[in-house]
Amino acid sequence: MAFVHSAKVKGVTFERYGAVSAKHNPPQDIDGLLAWAAGTDENSLNVVTIWQSQAHQERFAAEQLFPAFQELGVAEEVMANGEFTTYETGEFYIR
Repeated sequence: MAFVHSAKVKGVTFERYGAVSAKHNPPQDIDGLLAWAAGTDENSLNVVTIWQSQAHQERFAAEQLFPAFQELGVAEEVMANGEFTTYETGEFYIR
């Protein structure tokens, strides 16, 4: 089954998201990524990703995402202000 990772990070803007995204591979080149959606509400950045497996998500985080956070000096801010939800899907459909 597919694996979902959802992040809600208070106080982070879409511009900051863009700076992090510029540091890692574009979505179409990320191994195992099936879907990616990102946007903001009045208080937070929200990012939902769907992966072929949890191992794919964890590899991306370790090899690309966290190094980008470190390079930009936002790792502590993201972890301190983030709410994260993960789960394996019981069903997954994409049009």
